[in-house]
Amino acid sequence: MDGFRFASPYALLLLLAAPVLAAYLWRARRDAAPVRVGALGAAAGARRTWRVHTEPLLPIVRLLAATLLIFALARPQRGEAASRTQGEGIDIVLGFDISSSMTQPFARGKTRMQAAQDVLSQFVTARTNDRVGLVVFQGASLTLSPLTTDYRAIAQAVQDAGRIHLEDGTAIGTAIGQSVNVLRSSNAASRILILLTDGENNGTTIEPLAAARIAQTLGVRVYTVGVVSLGTNPGFSRLNVDEASLKEIASVTGGAYNRAEDPQALQDIYANIDRLEKSRFEDQRFTRYDELAPYLLAAAAALVAFEIALRYGLLRRAA
Repeated sequence: MDGFRFASPYALLLLLAAPVLAAYLWRARRDAAPVRVGALGAAAGARRTWRVHTEPLLPIVRLLAATLLIFALARPQRGEAASRTQGEGIDIVLGFDISSSMTQPFARGKTRMQAAQDVLSQFVTARTNDRVGLVVFQGASLTLSPLTTDYRAIAQAVQDAGRIHLEDGTAIGTAIGQSVNVLRSSNAASRILILLTDGENNGTTIEPLAAARIAQTLGVRVYTVGVVSLGTNPGFSRLNVDEASLKEIASVTGGAYNRAEDPQALQDIYANIDRLEKSRFEDQRFTRYDELAPYLLAAAAALVAFEIALRYGLLRRAA
């Protein structure tokens, strides 16, 4: 919304001197030498002219000019002074890995796919003013929904994503590129991609880091989520995701990497991203203001010029 402020408000303390200046101008006018005339009899019945009525206003004009000058010194400014609010919305694309490995058991009798679907659906339905898009990927990627506020449709698309069959694989770079393309035309203040995967990139179309740099150039933050299943035998277990790559992708774009080892951790990750983005979004402030002081200075100068023109021109006293 429009805001107004004084950049140097302490200059307004000079207004305390306005009564003193007014008293000085009044006394100076009272003590000014009167017009010398030989006799007053001839002028006793004369009507007072407009010059006589106007001349007492000259000190007021000068006082008004001084007041405008003080306000100009305080540097009044007008502009966007309020924080951005949640109501303005965030544009979010959900990158969802639906490769065959997502059908493996995760925890609590759920597969990785089912746990992810539950968390993503809850995340989407909790939106209020954000626009959400959905990109699914395997060895290729597919945009299931452009940016929209139809949260019910997005949540349903998440639930139906497991029925989609693309070329098997994990093309993380392709998924990032597709998601960034969805956000390309967005002019939202905050644009993010939350990419969930349980595998390592094996796509050859575009490297994940190259796609991340494109996202960085376009101002898109990428949060990466690794769905991790640790082996029961620590001596022989290995991570099923390339955490180093996911961390680098997130770091390049200003996002963060998160590991999810169970459904609750996965839900907490999305909740934390939600809080982080809202906090980041609300903290953005406009600091660009239009300076109004030049207009006040111009007005003060015009009043001074007007007062001088009257005092030494039309209203000049005879010597």
